Amino acid sequence: MVAIVALFAPLSPANADPYPPTVPTSCHVSVPSVVAGERVVLRVVVSASSNIAVTGTVEVTVSRRAAAARAARSARSAPWTTTVRYDGSPLRIVGPRLSRGDHVATIKFVPDGNTFTGCEDAVRFRVGGVRGTGDVGGVDGNLPDTGGPRLLVLLTGLGLLVAGAGFVRRSRPSAA
Repeated sequence: MVAIVALFAPLSPANADPYPPTVPTSCHVSVPSVVAGERVVLRVVVSASSNIAVTGTVEVTVSRRAAAARAARSARSAPWTTTVRYDGSPLRIVGPRLSRGDHVATIKFVPDGNTFTGCEDAVRFRVGGVRGTGDVGGVDGNLPDTGGPRLLVLLTGLGLLVAGAGFVRRSRPSAA
């Protein structure tokens, strides 16, 4: 009986679950290898899980890392900043000429309107030696990750493989 009454009782309308009024965005900044005295190139991408193009402005800052900047408070260590328009396609921003050392590139995305949320990203990078002197990335004369101990491990493994094959061949009886 209660079930029949429940079927005919007035019910409140169904409500949708609450959802955020804005779409979250994600920022990514990358810096390819940089040589001292050359301009730094920043690649910036802002994305959102939406079919609407993300538009707004990107504030870019390039500065020396905190410890180095505190040690050398001068006009040279002042951060470089710029604001660039973002229209949904990846940006390639050419920055200042940098001296050797550790630097930080930060971006802050400020969207147009209230459809998207803002986002921030930062990346640390190191400016290496001068091109053409054999001093790249702070390693004198030798390029990093071009052999070294890994080559020794590879050759040792190859030697063990050949020795094992020789033992297997010698341990098998011959057909003659």
